Amino acid sequence: MTIRLDVQVLGRKVATLYRDRDDHVLQYDRDVAASDFVSLAMPVREEPWRWPRDLHPFFRQNLPEGYLLSLIREQFGPLLDGTDLSLLAVVGGLGIGRVTVTPEGVEPGTELHALDVKDILRGDNTADHFAALVRDYARAAISGVVPKLIAPQAHASRTTDDIPIGKPTLRTSRYIVKGSDESTPFLGFNEFYSMRVLERLDAAPVARTQMSDDGRALVVERFDVDGYGLPAYGVEDMCGLLGLPPHEKYNASTERLLNAARAYLVNRDTMRKHLTQLGWHLLTNYVVRNADCHTKNIALLYSNIDDVAFTPVYDIVTTQAYPRFAANPPGLSVDGRKTWVAGKALERFFNARMGIAPRQYAQMVDALCESAVSVGHEMIEAARNEPAWRDVAKQMLHAWNDGMNALRHRHKSDAPASSLMPAIEAAGFSDAQPAERARDVIGRSPLLATRGKR
Repeated sequence: MTIRLDVQVLGRKVATLYRDRDDHVLQYDRDVAASDFVSLAMPVREEPWRWPRDLHPFFRQNLPEGYLLSLIREQFGPLLDGTDLSLLAVVGGLGIGRVTVTPEGVEPGTELHALDVKDILRGDNTADHFAALVRDYARAAISGVVPKLIAPQAHASRTTDDIPIGKPTLRTSRYIVKGSDESTPFLGFNEFYSMRVLERLDAAPVARTQMSDDGRALVVERFDVDGYGLPAYGVEDMCGLLGLPPHEKYNASTERLLNAARAYLVNRDTMRKHLTQLGWHLLTNYVVRNADCHTKNIALLYSNIDDVAFTPVYDIVTTQAYPRFAANPPGLSVDGRKTWVAGKALERFFNARMGIAPRQYAQMVDALCESAVSVGHEMIEAARNEPAWRDVAKQMLHAWNDGMNALRHRHKSDAPASSLMPAIEAAGFSDAQPAERARDVIGRSPLLATRGKR
């Protein structure tokens, strides 16, 4: 029996998705408005959009991975036939962006019970407890391998009666909730302070986050919904826009990613703003040593075809803080290399490809390094009040110091070089735990890129 799925944009059915022999087919309905396109890469047209063998990259971008995928297979096994199309039928009604996908004739929505974010921020987020929570909400289209969930919001600030006439009424969650696992303890603490290095500069949009009291969970405010908690914006990651399947998210260069993004950033008056934002994003990853910046963690946000921009920065984590992943190189290559010691290659890329001159590049590096020092002191104070965070804080501080040194010695600056070593020593932290040697591990988390030479 052929699975046929309804595809909705902002709650309105606009197309049908199905399989035809070895192809997957997206067929728009008749008289669909041009503004109701499903993907930037698949505008409205009479001719169907076909993709050989696998689902179109757009529909694969938010499919669950890792732990969440295993839970879905466990709970909804009878509804799955081993294909991504059947998986999308189960989870596509609740996800990121303005597009929902449901079995033919089924209205988008969810029957999941509501979740009060305060229960996460103040509650128990140990691995077993959070795993049980993820299991309860394992019916959402959200990618990534760390434990995370989307749940309908409890105590919404507005009721359905408050929604203006003409607005879609598909209420969703205003938050994504992320937890920790054994390989990444206190990931909420890590991501909160890693993101803060850029956020405190107010130099580029950054996703708003709240850390749970125990430092294990992070609540991320979604930027694709409006103040009513309703889907409002399209979101497409660069992996899908490059036509890559999710497992190839590391197989692209920064140059290729930038060229693909330029095709959709059509407003030339704001191009410099877009490129500067991307520059801040890329440099932050080098400063805090985040090896998990890949094509799925850089995305475009839009309300229509003429209003496309990079999303606020999200998913910045100090991966070097975890010895199991500390040897990993950057997720995206520059000038054909993946190395933390990028030398002049990174500066040349900023100048030639993004129009950011060496002097401005140096100023951006200096600002991020100074921010890392300030946030480092905040992190030390937090760890002083909660000793359980001390080890991950120590690892993060050493990683940031490495990142600062690798960038700053590559350019001349009038400003004195900041360092975290005085703060590390004053806090009584020992040397960083060395990276684990590369080895094959059954069931190894795909959280990060394949290890390589630095």
